[in-house]
Amino acid sequence: MATNKKNSRRQDLASVFVPGTDPLAFAPLAVTTLAAQLAGFTAEPQGYDPEVAEDLVAIYRPRLTAITPDRLEVPRVDIESISRALLTVHALTQAPPLLALYKGAAAQGEFQLDNLEHLKALALILLHAYRQADAAGAFTSGAKLSAVLDKESAEVESRLQKVCEHFFGDDPELGPVLRRLSAGTGYLDRAYDLLGYADIYQAKHDVVSKDPVHYRATDLADARRIASQILAVLGAALSPKAREAYDLLQRAWTLAKPLYVEVQELGLRFLRYDPQRDARFPSLYVVGRAGQGRKRTKKETAAPAGGGTTPGAAGGATPGAGGGATPGTGGSETPAPV
Repeated sequence: MATNKKNSRRQDLASVFVPGTDPLAFAPLAVTTLAAQLAGFTAEPQGYDPEVAEDLVAIYRPRLTAITPDRLEVPRVDIESISRALLTVHALTQAPPLLALYKGAAAQGEFQLDNLEHLKALALILLHAYRQADAAGAFTSGAKLSAVLDKESAEVESRLQKVCEHFFGDDPELGPVLRRLSAGTGYLDRAYDLLGYADIYQAKHDVVSKDPVHYRATDLADARRIASQILAVLGAALSPKAREAYDLLQRAWTLAKPLYVEVQELGLRFLRYDPQRDARFPSLYVVGRAGQGRKRTKKETAAPAGGGTTPGAAGGATPGAGGGATPGTGGSETPAPV
C-alpha cells in the first residue's frame, strides 16, 4: 500500500514540470508560443474601396440608425489613423494561430466570431464616412463666434491649460497630450482643446483641484458647455450634406469603439506572453491622438498618409452637426486604454 502511494506521488510530481518547457509559464502552449508563431506573419489590411464601403454602409445602416442621439460620441480623434489601426488589427486576427484562439473562445461562448468581420467592415465605414464628411466641408466653417463666447472660451481654456501643464507637463502619459492640445489655432481647435482639458480635469480632479491660483470649480462644466456652444455655432454653418455625412461618421465611431474593445481585450489576453502585445492591439486613445486637437503642419500635410488613406483635415475633429448629440458630454473620452 505504501509503495502504491509513493508511486502516485511521483506521478503527481512528474506532472508539475515537463523538462524542456519554460518553468515560469503556466499558460497553455498555444498561448506561450503565440508570439513566436506570429513572428513570421505579415498582416495585410483590407484596402479601401469606396463602392465596397458604400455597400457596407447600406448593410449596417439599420444598426447605425438605431443608436439614439444621447449615445452618440464626438470623434475627437484622428479618424484616418484609427481606421488604419482597426484594419491592421483585423488582419492580425486572421493569423491562423490567433484565429484558432478566437474560434476557441467563440466555441466556449466567450466571444462572437462575427465581431472580427464587423471590425473590418466598421473600419471601412469609418474611413468612408470621414472622407465623405471631409469632401462635404464638415471640417471647415466660416462661422464666427460672438465676442462674449470668444472671450469666455479663451479665458477658460487659458486657465485649464495652465493648471494641466503645471501638474502634468512632464507626465509620461498626459504630457504628450498636453503638447498636442497647446498647438493649433481657430475656433474648432479651441473647442476640442476645451474638451481635452475637461477630460483631464475629470480624470485627475483630485490633483487639479489643489491649484491655488488658476483652478476654478466651475471650469470643468463650463469648458464642456462652451465647447458645445462653439461646435453648435460651427455646425449650424454646415450644409445639409455635410451634416448628414458627419452624422454617419459619429455613428460609425460610436459603434466601432465598443466593438474594438471586444476584440482587443481578448487579443491582449491571448498575447499576454508577448512583449509586443500593446503594439499589436494598440490603444485607440493613443492611436487617435496623432492628429487630434490641432491643425496639421505643412510638413504633415505634405507627407504621404499610407495605408490606402489620404491626408485630410486635422484628424476628423469637426463641429457636432449630426444626430442631435451634444458635443463634449455623452461622448467624453478620458485618458484610458481603449
